[in-house]
Amino acid sequence: MRAGPLRHRCSLLSYAEIKDELGQPAKEWVDLGKVWAEISIPSGRMYLAASQMQAQVSAEINIRYRKDVKAGQRLRHNTTLYEIIAPLPTNQRDMLKLMCKTVTLNE
Repeated sequence: MRAGPLRHRCSLLSYAEIKDELGQPAKEWVDLGKVWAEISIPSGRMYLAASQMQAQVSAEINIRYRKDVKAGQRLRHNTTLYEIIAPLPTNQRDMLKLMCKTVTLNE
């Protein structure tokens, strides 16, 4: 596998319950680790030819296969946040294509 296209360093985030400084349960975004990714924005032609779910997709992100990636998690690249709508593994289980939408910090 060529690593060339995987040139964007991203953080994988998951919404998890943690304990705050007083020991009380709280929910917040937790960093699961760094991943190398290829981020591409679908063209207008791909957007029109795609299925109903594609209406929400604002980016397609390819990463190496991981078992712990689920819909609802987030990927942060610099100051941009992407919410994972659907992680789609390849047949060889060597890559994941993440269908994502851009989110703002207050979502």
